[in-house]
Amino acid sequence: MSAPNLPAGAPELVAAIEAALAARPEERILRLSHEGQSLVVKRASDQTRAPWVTWIAARIAGSLSPQPLPRQSLALSDQGGLIRIEARRLRSLHAAGVKVPRVLAEGAGWLALEAVGETLEHARTDRPRQEWDALLLRAMDDLATFHRAGHWHGGSQVKNLMLWQGEIYRIDFEEDIGEHLPLAVAQTLDLVLLVNSCLLLDDRGEAAWQAMGEALLERYFAAHPAADIRRCLQRAMLWLRAITFLARPWRHKRGRSLRRVFLLRRCLERVLA
Repeated sequence: MSAPNLPAGAPELVAAIEAALAARPEERILRLSHEGQSLVVKRASDQTRAPWVTWIAARIAGSLSPQPLPRQSLALSDQGGLIRIEARRLRSLHAAGVKVPRVLAEGAGWLALEAVGETLEHARTDRPRQEWDALLLRAMDDLATFHRAGHWHGGSQVKNLMLWQGEIYRIDFEEDIGEHLPLAVAQTLDLVLLVNSCLLLDDRGEAAWQAMGEALLERYFAAHPAADIRRCLQRAMLWLRAITFLARPWRHKRGRSLRRVFLLRRCLERVLA
């Protein structure tokens, strides 16, 4: 549990963080403890998206929204700026009552946050399947509530949802594309990312996972029956069908990621029919 009396941005905290960053220059994510406060420190990444990924993302976004996206946002080329954007978004969401980690300090190219438990992806390792499935459905309920309040995440995969003190918290707000898109498009991206990241997390088989994917989508629309998001999904299906058609020869050779895309397509087709 966090130490609530530790003031954010305290000089001694900043000094401790900068010393740890200097001592561990190869680590992008550092876990530290300072005066009873558990915290996570993130450096700005030095990685950008591949040009072909940026091109595809631009084409898909352009088909869903009349608003052009800045190339640096698609390519993740200004990581220092994205760290500052993440700090701003976290403070805004925290002030709005959303369960996100508190910003404790920030500096040139880094951001320190309170630690908020373990990821949902990690939480599945010691849970029976029924309890794990219930947790995924709960994550979908949480996304629907988050969207109904007018928010968007930008990185809503299970690896960016944390379980802390019995509550689901959101992390990783480095993406800023939702600031340049209509809200329904940004929320559609959230929904697709979450469902896709939930699929094939264990060995129950694709048929069982398809049923689970459909249940997740139906759960979302039962809680948030947003017609504009359904329309965005229907337009996005044109791209998903094209991608799966072109990738069909490699479906069984490229592992879980590509299999997820095919499975996601089947789930969406059934729910949107």
